[in-house]
Amino acid sequence: MIQLNLIAFKTIITKEILRFMRIWMQTILPPAVTTTLYFIIFGELIGSQLNDIDGHSYIDYIVPGIILMSVLTNAYSNVVSSFYSAKFHHNIEELLISPVSNFVIIFGYVMGGVCRGLIVGVVVTVIASLFTDLHIENPFIAISTIVLTAVLFSLGGFLNAVFAKSFDDISIIPSFVLTPLTYLGGIFYSLSMLFW
Repeated sequence: MIQLNLIAFKTIITKEILRFMRIWMQTILPPAVTTTLYFIIFGELIGSQLNDIDGHSYIDYIVPGIILMSVLTNAYSNVVSSFYSAKFHHNIEELLISPVSNFVIIFGYVMGGVCRGLIVGVVVTVIASLFTDLHIENPFIAISTIVLTAVLFSLGGFLNAVFAKSFDDISIIPSFVLTPLTYLGGIFYSLSMLFW
Protein backbone atom coordinates (compact mmCIF):
# COMPACT_ATOMS: atom_id res chain seq x y z
CA MET A 1 0.00 0.00 0.00
CA ILE A 2 2.87 2.39 0.78
CA GLN A 3 4.40 1.67 -2.62
CA LEU A 4 1.07 2.43 -4.31
CA ASN A 5 0.67 5.72 -2.44
CA LEU A 6 4.24 6.71 -3.27
CA ILE A 7 3.67 6.06 -6.97
CA ALA A 8 0.39 8.04 -6.82
CA PHE A 9 2.12 10.95 -5.07
CA LYS A 10 4.94 11.05 -7.63
CA THR A 11 2.40 10.91 -10.45
CA ILE A 12 0.26 13.74 -9.08
CA ILE A 13 3.20 16.03 -8.35
CA THR A 14 4.81 15.28 -11.73
CA LYS A 15 1.52 16.02 -13.48
CA GLU A 16 1.17 19.29 -11.57
CA ILE A 17 4.70 20.46 -12.30
CA LEU A 18 4.45 19.53 -15.97
CA ARG A 19 1.09 21.30 -16.18
CA PHE A 20 2.35 24.68 -15.02
CA MET A 21 5.72 24.37 -16.74
CA ARG A 22 4.06 23.53 -20.06
CA ILE A 23 2.18 26.83 -19.92
CA TRP A 24 5.04 28.85 -18.40
CA MET A 25 4.00 31.91 -20.40
CA GLN A 26 0.80 31.96 -18.33
CA THR A 27 2.17 30.75 -15.00
CA ILE A 28 5.79 31.89 -14.61
CA LEU A 29 6.19 34.87 -16.96
CA PRO A 30 3.30 37.10 -15.71
CA PRO A 31 4.57 37.22 -12.10
CA ALA A 32 8.03 38.10 -13.44
CA VAL A 33 6.61 40.97 -15.52
CA THR A 34 4.39 42.19 -12.67
CA THR A 35 7.30 42.10 -10.24
CA THR A 36 9.50 44.04 -12.63
CA LEU A 37 6.78 46.68 -12.89
CA TYR A 38 6.47 46.84 -9.09
CA PHE A 39 10.20 47.39 -8.76
CA ILE A 40 10.32 49.99 -11.51
CA ILE A 41 7.25 51.95 -10.37
CA PHE A 42 7.28 51.53 -6.60
CA GLY A 43 10.96 50.80 -6.04
CA GLU A 44 12.70 53.17 -8.42
CA LEU A 45 10.26 55.93 -9.41
CA ILE A 46 8.15 56.40 -6.28
CA GLY A 47 10.57 54.81 -3.80
CA SER A 48 13.40 57.17 -4.67
CA GLN A 49 11.18 60.07 -3.53
CA LEU A 50 10.32 58.50 -0.15
CA ASN A 51 12.12 58.45 3.17
CA ASP A 52 13.50 55.26 4.65
CA ILE A 53 11.02 52.93 6.36
CA ASP A 54 12.18 51.32 9.60
CA GLY A 55 15.77 52.12 8.68
CA HIS A 56 15.68 50.59 5.21
CA SER A 57 15.46 52.18 1.79
CA TYR A 58 11.99 51.83 0.29
CA ILE A 59 13.02 49.29 -2.35
CA ASP A 60 14.76 47.15 0.27
CA TYR A 61 11.63 47.37 2.41
CA ILE A 62 9.26 46.11 -0.30
CA VAL A 63 11.43 43.26 -1.65
CA PRO A 64 10.54 40.59 0.98
CA GLY A 65 6.83 41.40 0.74
CA ILE A 66 6.77 41.23 -3.05
CA ILE A 67 8.62 37.91 -3.05
CA LEU A 68 6.24 36.43 -0.49
CA MET A 69 3.20 37.89 -2.27
CA SER A 70 4.29 36.21 -5.50
CA VAL A 71 4.84 32.89 -3.74
CA LEU A 72 1.49 32.83 -1.97
CA THR A 73 -0.63 33.97 -4.92
CA ASN A 74 0.96 31.42 -7.26
CA ALA A 75 0.80 28.56 -4.76
CA TYR A 76 -2.86 29.35 -4.17
CA SER A 77 -3.85 29.80 -7.81
CA ASN A 78 -2.05 26.65 -8.96
CA VAL A 79 -3.99 24.36 -6.64
CA VAL A 80 -7.36 26.05 -6.98
CA SER A 81 -7.26 26.05 -10.78
CA SER A 82 -5.83 22.56 -11.15
CA PHE A 83 -8.09 20.79 -8.67
CA TYR A 84 -11.22 22.63 -9.77
CA SER A 85 -10.45 21.82 -13.41
CA ALA A 86 -10.15 18.15 -12.48
CA LYS A 87 -13.50 18.43 -10.71
CA PHE A 88 -15.10 20.29 -13.61
CA HIS A 89 -13.93 17.78 -16.22
CA HIS A 90 -14.92 14.87 -13.97
CA ASN A 91 -11.52 13.24 -14.07
CA ILE A 92 -11.07 13.62 -10.31
CA GLU A 93 -13.47 10.68 -9.91
CA GLU A 94 -10.85 8.35 -11.37
CA LEU A 95 -8.43 9.43 -8.68
CA LEU A 96 -11.01 9.20 -5.92
CA ILE A 97 -12.04 5.61 -6.76
CA SER A 98 -8.46 4.43 -6.97
CA PRO A 99 -6.98 2.76 -3.89
CA VAL A 100 -5.01 5.90 -3.05
CA SER A 101 -5.21 7.63 0.31
CA ASN A 102 -7.02 10.99 0.35
CA PHE A 103 -4.01 12.41 2.18
CA VAL A 104 -1.78 11.48 -0.77
CA ILE A 105 -4.13 13.23 -3.20
CA ILE A 106 -4.22 16.38 -1.07
CA PHE A 107 -0.47 16.30 -0.47
CA GLY A 108 0.24 15.81 -4.18
CA TYR A 109 -1.83 18.82 -5.23
CA VAL A 110 -0.47 20.94 -2.38
CA MET A 111 3.14 20.08 -3.25
CA GLY A 112 2.43 21.02 -6.88
CA GLY A 113 1.27 24.42 -5.67
CA VAL A 114 4.30 24.74 -3.40
CA CYS A 115 6.61 23.93 -6.32
CA ARG A 116 5.03 26.61 -8.49
CA GLY A 117 5.14 29.13 -5.65
CA LEU A 118 8.81 28.41 -4.98
CA ILE A 119 9.79 28.57 -8.65
CA VAL A 120 8.03 31.93 -9.00
CA GLY A 121 9.69 33.03 -5.73
CA VAL A 122 13.13 32.22 -7.16
CA VAL A 123 12.32 34.12 -10.38
CA VAL A 124 11.11 37.13 -8.38
CA THR A 125 14.19 37.01 -6.14
CA VAL A 126 16.47 37.04 -9.20
CA ILE A 127 14.57 40.03 -10.59
CA ALA A 128 14.79 41.79 -7.19
CA SER A 129 18.55 41.28 -7.17
CA LEU A 130 18.73 43.32 -10.38
CA PHE A 131 17.23 46.33 -8.57
CA THR A 132 18.89 46.12 -5.15
CA ASP A 133 21.47 44.20 -3.16
CA LEU A 134 19.69 41.41 -1.32
CA HIS A 135 20.80 40.65 2.19
CA ILE A 136 19.13 37.78 4.06
CA GLU A 137 19.70 38.10 7.79
CA ASN A 138 18.59 34.55 8.65
CA PRO A 139 18.30 32.20 5.64
CA PHE A 140 16.70 29.38 7.67
CA ILE A 141 13.85 31.57 8.90
CA ALA A 142 13.40 33.15 5.46
CA ILE A 143 13.22 29.81 3.64
CA SER A 144 10.99 28.25 6.34
CA THR A 145 8.60 31.20 6.13
CA ILE A 146 8.41 31.00 2.35
CA VAL A 147 7.83 27.22 2.29
CA LEU A 148 5.25 27.27 5.10
CA THR A 149 3.42 30.18 3.48
CA ALA A 150 3.33 28.28 0.18
CA VAL A 151 1.93 25.21 1.96
CA LEU A 152 -0.71 27.25 3.80
CA PHE A 153 -1.95 29.03 0.70
CA SER A 154 -1.85 25.82 -1.36
CA LEU A 155 -4.13 24.26 1.24
CA GLY A 156 -6.36 27.35 1.02
CA GLY A 157 -6.53 26.93 -2.74
CA PHE A 158 -7.41 23.28 -2.30
CA LEU A 159 -10.25 24.13 0.09
CA ASN A 160 -11.58 26.76 -2.29
CA ALA A 161 -11.50 24.27 -5.18
CA VAL A 162 -13.28 21.59 -3.14
CA PHE A 163 -16.18 23.89 -2.24
CA ALA A 164 -16.36 25.85 -5.52
CA LYS A 165 -19.42 25.15 -7.63
CA SER A 166 -18.38 27.24 -10.66
CA PHE A 167 -15.35 28.99 -12.12
CA ASP A 168 -16.70 32.22 -10.61
CA ASP A 169 -16.37 30.71 -7.13
CA ILE A 170 -12.63 30.17 -7.52
CA SER A 171 -12.07 33.88 -8.16
CA ILE A 172 -13.92 35.11 -5.04
CA ILE A 173 -11.09 34.51 -2.56
CA PRO A 174 -8.35 36.07 -4.74
CA SER A 175 -10.54 39.09 -5.50
CA PHE A 176 -12.00 39.77 -2.07
CA VAL A 177 -9.36 38.35 0.30
CA LEU A 178 -5.92 38.04 -1.30
CA THR A 179 -5.90 41.33 -3.21
CA PRO A 180 -7.03 43.47 -0.23
CA LEU A 181 -4.52 41.68 2.01
CA THR A 182 -1.82 42.42 -0.54
CA TYR A 183 -2.45 46.15 -0.39
CA LEU A 184 -3.36 46.35 3.31
CA GLY A 185 -0.81 43.84 4.59
CA GLY A 186 2.22 46.09 4.84
CA ILE A 187 4.02 45.16 1.63
CA PHE A 188 4.25 48.74 0.36
CA TYR A 189 4.26 50.59 3.70
CA SER A 190 4.74 49.99 7.40
CA LEU A 191 1.59 48.68 9.12
CA SER A 192 2.06 51.32 11.81
CA MET A 193 0.98 53.88 9.18
CA LEU A 194 -2.52 52.35 9.15
CA PHE A 195 -3.05 53.24 12.80
CA TRP A 196 -1.96 56.89 12.71
